[in-house]
Amino acid sequence: MHSITDIVLINDVINLPKKTLEGLCTDLNLDNSGYKGELVNRIYQYINSNDIANSDVFESSKQKLLAGKVSVTWYRIDEGLTTDEFREKIVEKADFNPFENMSIPDIEELTTDPVLIGGSKGINDSEIYLRFAYKNGVRQEPYGTGVNTTPRGAFATVLFDTNSGIVEIRGDSRKAEDIAVKVAALLDQQVNLERIEAPFNQTIGNIADSLEGELIDSTSKPELILDDFAEEQTEAIVNVLQALDDYFRYYDTEVLEEKLNQANTAFDEQITVPFSALMLSGMGKVGLGGEKEIRQLPLYAYLNPNLQHQGGFVRFNYTEEGVEKSYTIRVGMTTKSIFFTTPVTENIISYVRSNVLV
Repeated sequence: MHSITDIVLINDVINLPKKTLEGLCTDLNLDNSGYKGELVNRIYQYINSNDIANSDVFESSKQKLLAGKVSVTWYRIDEGLTTDEFREKIVEKADFNPFENMSIPDIEELTTDPVLIGGSKGINDSEIYLRFAYKNGVRQEPYGTGVNTTPRGAFATVLFDTNSGIVEIRGDSRKAEDIAVKVAALLDQQVNLERIEAPFNQTIGNIADSLEGELIDSTSKPELILDDFAEEQTEAIVNVLQALDDYFRYYDTEVLEEKLNQANTAFDEQITVPFSALMLSGMGKVGLGGEKEIRQLPLYAYLNPNLQHQGGFVRFNYTEEGVEKSYTIRVGMTTKSIFFTTPVTENIISYVRSNVLV
């Protein structure tokens, strides 16, 4: 049965951190200078010329091969399946045994419908990987009097954890549903894959807390969408803000009171929503960010009750091999996905999955 190194693609290798590629070259007694493309070429030239297995080269990097900078989306299988049952269902439905062979179509044969190209056991006994390929666009290159068009392929990875019943889809979050449909079809529609949305129906701060991390950036839209303001009302809001600035400069309460009364009159003396909501209404997006935890900022605390979070960045620490490092994820509250903005390992993805999906 395949292991992770048997289903690795050159796309996975070129996405490894340069430091990792340099280490692989050094281990193979190859020149470790140059840019990433050169390093990958040397590694594959060595593999092809010596006719050796991927496992002999990539075993030390298996924690990183299918991880890296990646977006993850989660589904849950509605009934328990063991690894053997999951694997058997896939083999029965596929037209080849993906756990013993790889079937990578020519790029010209790809369509937007994902196709299974391989599978393997995971790092842990409870895990199984599946790999899919699909067409995600075309490249157009003008030349002479014409335009050359070539298809652009993409790959996605599916991790099934039998202990939790979670199906994790790694790749473009916009393609996650198509991949989930394909997995369900390979299971002969005998199980239901349900999108896990609960963590994203809370506040983004809850996700930061679950990772013992910091919310360092958020993008939101106003909670209340009010009718368009008349020019007089817009001017009244601006005048109040300017009067506040002037008050802290000149301590003139009369001017501040005058502008507040004018605002009240502009809204027919029926301002029934917080002034912060009036201030935000009409804005398409509101972004708040900082170097550290932004929930401690006064402006965030003031505006937050009137905002709907669309996404943001969470920074957290994780200790691996005795070394603590900082990692950042981008949380998509609307896409129900998490993107690892810095290269990560399987351990780090597992840490996020197990804590966010509690």
